[in-house]
Amino acid sequence: MKKIMLIMGIAAFLACNENKKQQEKREEMQEGAAKVKEDVKNTANSAGDYLNEQKKQAEDAIRERIRQIDQTSEELKKEGTEKSKEARKKLESLKTEMNKKMKDIQGSSANAWDSTRKAADELMKKSDKEWTDFKQDFKDLFKRDSE
Repeated sequence: MKKIMLIMGIAAFLACNENKKQQEKREEMQEGAAKVKEDVKNTANSAGDYLNEQKKQAEDAIRERIRQIDQTSEELKKEGTEKSKEARKKLESLKTEMNKKMKDIQGSSANAWDSTRKAADELMKKSDKEWTDFKQDFKDLFKRDSE
């Protein structure tokens, strides 16, 4: 009888000890899951910050080009030639396109950002070429500005 009681006592002790180990493992898993959740949240925040910074850079580049267009359009108004009127129309068209792209950038979601950024980059390349061509056509205007 003592042996049975001893065996039952040992079994009960081991069972309790096993429950403690299981409880410790469960707590470790919960802590690990909480850490993973926090890491995911931090990563999402970092990704959101990165996206916002990318958007800001694209917007700043477009704003700068629009500022240049506005400034040059004002200079062309003073000139008043037929050539300058045509140039202002081209610049206004480019400005309209850039304003539209600015709205696309501002409203772009994370899922659509890659394609929006690619389109914005292509527009900036196009505007760079047009801007360079424009400056070639109006060298005198830009010479006066730099003097």
